[in-house]
Formats: sequence, C-alpha cells, structure tokens
Amino acid sequence: MLDPGLFHVLLLSLAAIVTGGLAGYAWRHREIPGARPLSAAMVAVTAWTVTEILALSQTGASHLFWERVQWAAISVAPIFFFFFIVRFTGYEWVLTRRTIPLYFVIPVLSVVLIWTNPAHGIMWTDPVQTHTGGIVTLSQDFGIGFWVYFVYAYSLLIIGFILLIRLVTVSQYLYLDQTVLIVLGILAPLAGNALSVFEITPLPGMDLTPYGFTITGIAFGNALFRYQLFELLPATRQLGRQAALVDLKDGVVIVDTERTVLYLNPAASDILDCNADEILGDSIDLLIDTGELDFTTTDRLAELSLQGRTYEVETAPIRDRRNAQVGHTVLLYDVTERIRREEELRAQRNRFQQLEGINTVIRNVNQVLVSSTTVEELQWAVVETLATPGLYDDVWFSTSATTSPPVRMRADDTKPRAVESEDRLPVIEAIDTIDSVDEDMPDHSGLADRSNWTSVPLVYGQTVYGAIALHTNRDTGFGERELDVLDELGETIGHALTSIERTHLLVSDTRIEIDIQSADSDALLVALSSSTDTEWVLDGLIPARNGDLTTYLSTEDSDVGIDEAKAHPGVLDVRQLSTDSGTTLEVQASHGTLAHSFVEYGANVRTATATDGRCQMTVELSPGTNVRAVVERVQNEFPETELLAKHDVEPTEHDAIPSETGMTDRQREALEAAFRAGYFDWPRDSTAEEVAASLDISSATLHGHLRKAENRLLSTFFSD
Repeated sequence: MLDPGLFHVLLLSLAAIVTGGLAGYAWRHREIPGARPLSAAMVAVTAWTVTEILALSQTGASHLFWERVQWAAISVAPIFFFFFIVRFTGYEWVLTRRTIPLYFVIPVLSVVLIWTNPAHGIMWTDPVQTHTGGIVTLSQDFGIGFWVYFVYAYSLLIIGFILLIRLVTVSQYLYLDQTVLIVLGILAPLAGNALSVFEITPLPGMDLTPYGFTITGIAFGNALFRYQLFELLPATRQLGRQAALVDLKDGVVIVDTERTVLYLNPAASDILDCNADEILGDSIDLLIDTGELDFTTTDRLAELSLQGRTYEVETAPIRDRRNAQVGHTVLLYDVTERIRREEELRAQRNRFQQLEGINTVIRNVNQVLVSSTTVEELQWAVVETLATPGLYDDVWFSTSATTSPPVRMRADDTKPRAVESEDRLPVIEAIDTIDSVDEDMPDHSGLADRSNWTSVPLVYGQTVYGAIALHTNRDTGFGERELDVLDELGETIGHALTSIERTHLLVSDTRIEIDIQSADSDALLVALSSSTDTEWVLDGLIPARNGDLTTYLSTEDSDVGIDEAKAHPGVLDVRQLSTDSGTTLEVQASHGTLAHSFVEYGANVRTATATDGRCQMTVELSPGTNVRAVVERVQNEFPETELLAKHDVEPTEHDAIPSETGMTDRQREALEAAFRAGYFDWPRDSTAEEVAASLDISSATLHGHLRKAENRLLSTFFSD
C-alpha cells in the first residue's frame, strides 16, 4: 500500500510538473495577449506547489521558513491570474504603467508582514504543527493583515470571473468552452484555499490549494491544446472593436438622452475642432447645429458644412437590454470628395448636353449656309437658328457684306427683326467697329458682362465681315471649348459670305465696278513700279489655299523686279517665267497686295496697272455689296488708297473661259495657272511640278484638273 506522505508528494509533484510545463508553453507564445501574465501565474502556482511539498516534509523552524517563502508565490498568483483574464478578454486598458504597480502594494506589504510576523502577529498567531500520515501541517489563527489580503485577492478574481461571464454572453457563446476551462482552472485551487482558510480540511492546518493546481493544469492544458486558447482570442475581437472605433476616419459621437456628450473618437475631435477631454459632459449643441438632425429615426441623413468640408450625419439610438433608450450615436461621414465628384460629373454631363445642343445648332446653321443664296437670307436664317432656349437667348448679327441693318432675335421671339441704328445696344456698336482680325479678338473682348456675352468674328482670310453677338443665361457662361467651336463657325460663315459674293458676281445681270488708286508702298505693284522705274501690269491672279494668292505680274523691261518682289512683306515665293521679251513674274503671297482684300470679299479684279509709284485697279463687285466697307477694309491695310469711281455695269464677254463649259473653280484655276506659267508653250516654260507648287497641290492633282478642264473646254468648242 502506498505511503500517505508519498502520495501527497507525488500528487503535488504532478501538479507542479503540469503547471510548470504550461508556464513554459505560455512563455513561448508571449507575444499573444494574456500569454505573459498566464506564464507568470503558472510560475507562481508551481512555486507555491513546490514550497508546499518542502513544507509538508519539514518540522520546526524549517516548516515556518518554507511557509514564509511560499507567501511570495501566494501573494502574486491571484494578481497574475487577474492580469491574464483582463488581457484575455480585451480589457487591458485597466493595466497601465501607472496602475500596474498599485496592484502589487498589498501583496508586497503582505510578504513583508509575513517575514516580520513574530514581532507583531498581524498575519497569524499561535502556529501549531501537526504530524499526520507522514506529513507535517501548520494551523494558526489569522490576523487582520491576512484578511485584508484575502478580501483583496478574492475581489480581483471575482471581477475576473465577471469579465469572463460577460465575454460569454456578448460573444454569443463563441468562447464558452475556453471560459469554462479557465474558470474551472482558477476556481479549483480557489475553492481549496477557501476550505483551508476556514479549516474545512481532512487534516488540521492542511492547505488544499496546491492540490487544486492539478485541476488547474488539466483545465488550462485542454484550453490551450484542444480549444486553441491562444489562437481564438476574444482580446483580438475586443481590441479590434476598440481600435476600429479609435482609428475610424469617420467621426463618432456618443450622447445620452439629454444630448450630453459622453464620448468622441479622435476623428470626431478633429472634425468638430474640439478637445475630447474638455467637451465631455457638455451639450452637443455646442459643437453642431442639431436643428437639422433627427434623433428619432436612423434612416434620415443630414448634411453639415464644417471647416470648409461637407459631412453626412446619421443618428442611431442606443438601447439597453430592456430596450430602453439611453442615448444616441452620431456618425459623421466626410462626403466632401464624393460631393465634389458628383458635382464634377453633373457639370460634365451638363457640358456634354450643352455641347450636344450646340453641335445640333451648328449642324443646322451649316445647312442654312448651304441653302442661303443672299447675304440677307443667310443673316436672317443664322440668327433664327442660333436663337435657341437654353443655349443663346439673344443673338445679334451684324455684317459689312450688306448695307442692311443688323438682325436680332431673342429665344422667346417668333422671328428675327432688323435693328435700326437708334435701337442698337452698345454690344452691337462694338461689333460694328470690328474690321480686322487682331490680337484682341481671341479673348472675345469688347462686350459688357463678358461672362454672359461673347462675340464671334465672321472671318475669311484676313477679312472680317462683321460679327455675331451671343448672350446666354446659363450660370456657367461660355466654356473654352464652346468658344473654339463658335470661332470655327465664324470662319465657316465668313467663307459662306465670300461664296455668296462670288456667286452673285458670276450670275448677276448687273455688277458694281469701282476704280481705286493707291500710292501705298506696302502694296506690291506700287513698290515694284517705284523701285524699278517701269510700268507693271497684273496679267492674272489665282486664289490658292489658306487665303494665299498666286499673281502674274509683267513689265516690258527684262530681268527686273525679282529681288524687289522677293524682299516685299507677305511674299512667299517668286519665279521668273520665260518670255520673248520683258519680265513676267509668278508671285505667291499671303498678304501685301491690293488684290487680297478684294478677292476675300468675292470681288473680281479686272485690271491693275502700276507706274511711277501709283497703282490703278478696276474691281467688280456683286450687287448689294457694301462698297464702303470693302474700300475701308483695303484702306485699313493700305491707308494711301482712295476710291476714284463707282458705277453699275452690265456683264461683258471678257472672260477667257466661258462659264458654259461647266468647269469647277479649281479646274479653272489650274487651267489658268498652267496657261500663264507657259505650261502649254513649246518648249514648256514651266513643268507640271512647278505649276502644282504655285497652287500648293500635287502634280497628280494638277494633271487631273487640267485633263477635266481641257475636256470640258474642247467639248464646248466642238459642240454643235
């Protein structure tokens, strides 16, 4: 039969081995919340068990010595178990550098009183040793110091048990198995200790606490290895909730039913520009205007503007377990960027809709331009098309291509109307002064209330026929992209006006013929006659691309004027053509000739002769042309120019190519350029490549135009 003393030693040794092993295992996982205090607690109970083994086998003074040594473990074991529970359940905020030392005040004082007890007897009195069954026990009467420590230690453990029970309920019993094992592991030695203190033991003075540590080891071992105590941590859940609340970028404010602030997370403090510690206990009305908030519902959102940013505010009631309302949660979401993006998308959508409407109007205007046969018809039709509700509520059209007054139409008018001079607004007076393209035109200046008015110059080459004034009642006014589109429209209308003038000149029964004289040295013919002291004649001119002109100038003197022509402003290229006598120059120019302005107005330059620094030119204009505007346009570029005569004439048979041939303008230009360049002479004075270069086209294109023109010309000549 096993000796009773040996049985106690073996049982306690088993408990010490298990708890010691658990201490080592917990220390290896010390980075996990609660592992460090659990390891310390297991070290303490192991020391408690080992000293109990030594005390049971000793008598006399040696037993009292081990009893006092044992108290070093007894005093801190409950503290470390409490620390473990607190960290395990996620309430480690109660453990700070300032508070942790306070927990050890009573345990340290108790150890000091134990070692000095013979002098004062505060911890116990009258110790009596008992020898039973091969072991030595010690019974004594406990003093006030012991009971102070007893109440303190048990209070901490009871609080820990409450935290564990609360954890089980709030986690929907997710941690039930772990919690039961932890409670069992702590409660077993605790019950043994209580029985020992109140002397409800098999042997007098026997301490049953170390025997309970056997159950502690088994319970904690199951919790660690079977139920993954360090892998499924409630502290992670609790700390995660706290961290999510603290680190949340959205503001969270908790108030009671009286709207008193109970909590603000850091984000809310930043949003409301307040100190959380100072505002606690004050009304939330001091922070935000609660008049726009609805504390009675959870689905109504309000918007607040704070410090230049916009926040969406949502309120939600807080209820206790009896469903009684105890407060509210106020959530502040920063929606500044979202609203900005929504506004940008809305503005972009509006711009697209506006541009779509503008493009529709522009297409309609282009159809009007194609179908209009007179300047007046074009003017009235364009105004009526542009006056569109939501786009342009007021449209004015003034042009120098006709002597008719400006035309105006509002979006709510039924039709356009002519505006006499006494009824014109200052904006139209500004438009009427436009006579050339200059550096001030691109920014659409010269109009009152620039954000709501813009002017569109009607341009062809260097000639401005007038302008269209547009007013919009849109809050955004005119966008840059829209202004670019309108500028292109102005050029298209200018081109259409030129085409109308040229068409009228070709088909009209009568024409306006004017004679002008210029002594301006900036004009090419004037400059050549002055520098060469010889007479120069304009043999012909052909419009090229981009508003350039190809002119053919001749004089009876040989090899003169070439260098002077090349040096003249606006001249792009000069080529001398072969002739039997005299000099013939092919001159390409972008400006610098009297003919440019007339050609851009759709006029036909009949003759031009320059001698002694003075040029006389005869020009044909279509009926209805504003002669004054045309002459003023020329005088703006060449001030020393004057109108000599103006008269109506009947069409003559001067055309080298009869219109009945049905040639296109490009075919006529190619045929004339080839003829005047000596392409048809033999040997040829100019190659096809040279003629094509003068027209800024390829030689293949030139050959195509020439063959078609020759075919039409010969068909007309040989027809019956």
